[in-house]
Amino acid sequence: MVSFSTGFADKMRERLKKYEEADRTEVSAKVKVVVDKLDDLASTRGRNPHSWSADENGPSPLEYFISALGLCQCVHYAEHAAASGIRLESLRIEINGDFRVTRPRNLKKLEYTVLIQSPEKLDVIRELALKASADCYVTQTLKRACEVRGHLLLNGVDIGEIF
Repeated sequence: MVSFSTGFADKMRERLKKYEEADRTEVSAKVKVVVDKLDDLASTRGRNPHSWSADENGPSPLEYFISALGLCQCVHYAEHAAASGIRLESLRIEINGDFRVTRPRNLKKLEYTVLIQSPEKLDVIRELALKASADCYVTQTLKRACEVRGHLLLNGVDIGEIF
């Protein structure tokens, strides 16, 4: 059986009341997540300045949802880099989203930035970025639902959009 404390129920009622008020006008908000690739198996997701452990509140479902874009692309960056012998010192994907708070609640736009530190040549990393984006089910699916734009930074230098 699922049970809720009185405090939680009150908090949710207040939240729903705010949503009802927001439904009368166009209200948008922003969300941001960061995904870091740690090694060939692990990726982490965080929201600064917080970190999560078993006794803390976790990310919102929307943050989990848009994190999937970064996590999926990290898998594809890793598979292509490993298969091609491409050296990556670090790989981070930051995702910012605009979404409708009012009904119909949906994502309006996702913008992600891929930050790579690598000794590899620019054309090698650009090709890697194009492959990772093209192979990512999440990215390709989200492009059918909302505007999705990717950007690449290599060693702190803005390389441009990822198509």
